[in-house]
Amino acid sequence: MTIRNIGRSFTLLGLLGVVLSLLVDLLPGGKKGIQSTQILGIEISMIIFLMGAWILLSESEEKIEIKKVLDNLAGQIIDLPVIAWVLAGFLVCYILFFVSPIFLNDTLRMKYFLNYLPDRFPIGNDLGAVLGLAKGWFFEGKSPFSIQFYPPFTYIFFAPLLLVSDYPALFTSFTLFSIVCYIILTFIFPVKITGTKNLSMILLFFLTGLISYGFQFELERGQYNVFTFLLCLLAIYIFHHHKKHRLIAYLLFSLSIQLKIYPAIFIVMFVDDWRDWKTVIRRFSGIGVFNFLLLFIMGGKMFLEFINSVAIQIATPGWGWNGNHSIKAFAGLLTNDGLGMVPPNALGELQGNPGPISTLLLLLFLAAFVSAIVIFHLRGEPRIDMYLLLTCMIGALIIPVSNDYTLSILTAPMAVFMGNLPEIKNTRYKFASILLILGIAISYSSLLIPFKYKPYFLSNAFPPLFLILVFSTILNFLRYRNEKADPAVA
Repeated sequence: MTIRNIGRSFTLLGLLGVVLSLLVDLLPGGKKGIQSTQILGIEISMIIFLMGAWILLSESEEKIEIKKVLDNLAGQIIDLPVIAWVLAGFLVCYILFFVSPIFLNDTLRMKYFLNYLPDRFPIGNDLGAVLGLAKGWFFEGKSPFSIQFYPPFTYIFFAPLLLVSDYPALFTSFTLFSIVCYIILTFIFPVKITGTKNLSMILLFFLTGLISYGFQFELERGQYNVFTFLLCLLAIYIFHHHKKHRLIAYLLFSLSIQLKIYPAIFIVMFVDDWRDWKTVIRRFSGIGVFNFLLLFIMGGKMFLEFINSVAIQIATPGWGWNGNHSIKAFAGLLTNDGLGMVPPNALGELQGNPGPISTLLLLLFLAAFVSAIVIFHLRGEPRIDMYLLLTCMIGALIIPVSNDYTLSILTAPMAVFMGNLPEIKNTRYKFASILLILGIAISYSSLLIPFKYKPYFLSNAFPPLFLILVFSTILNFLRYRNEKADPAVA
């Protein structure tokens, strides 16, 4: 059997699955309307279809012998380096003796140091809320946007989880799924992008990120930021390394946007040549129109309610607690009590007026964002630009309403960034480069600790995130200058 025949079989099987899932209502006893089981069938069928499409787009006529494939796979597993088996041992203990007793116990509550995280009962509060709102919409026609502002597609996508009535079993499965996504996102992809030359650096970020405050908060809430950003980074990787499969990359990227809104900022990563501006505009326009149309998936009325809920969230980002590290939330906290950084005599002038500060910080981010795009264009390298990737990540974390569980997705771009830094030989830039890298490392490391265990002026995650943005922007400029320097001086 050839690879193309397998691809055709998968494609036809996927299409057949979608059609059957849609037509099941016509069977005797079938319920009217799209049900959770049908959505599950459609999602599984689409995965099979995309696998077939990927194989067909590869245009290979190679014949496949199942025994040979299995033998090769077994050989690859046996030949894995020692580090792979060390990591496997670590992950087994991590799940059995850390994740299981802390998150998967029978109390349905996170059991850890007292008040380590602002936990809620039952555990997985956000997952339960999404499923509850999806159930209300499917069975009672209630709008989910009176409480949340996730895109409409989110409630359609997670509808198959309504089939699981045992919540502890559901949360356990979801937690293990999140851990698998985290391994792929923060270890496998950074290695694929940067290579094995800085494997130790990637391992450092991967292991510290596993037990970080942000990822533990992600698991405790039952959030899916790791899965969402995994789809986004996978799309970026496919775009740059598998050009024949770019349509699949656009689909995965759109899916990430429809699960959360913030991946939209990463659209600038889908460019390999800014000089070909007509192609870039067509690509951006196509992705934009497709995602706009997907917002109507629950109907026009739900679209309007979603837009209204987003507008309310933007206007009132909720700066009542330090776990929100958006620009507006930080500006609100700063003008409320100064976060211990503003002298009392100056605080009176700031109170109740966060607008100018948030506008200034947003303009500074935009300046850094534009500079990253310009330098990426000047470099003219058709690959994933680590500086632009990190800048987009900071923007995704500080522009929208962003609670501290989103810090779980910072590890991957940081691993790519630090694991891909070239050595600066120019003595004029080397010392400054060391200081900037040290500043980035300290800022990032401070984010691994819960805000309750840090001084009050550092209790909000925005300042470290903004410092990473500033330091990486300056470092990007120095690296570019170094690349253009006289080779005799460098």
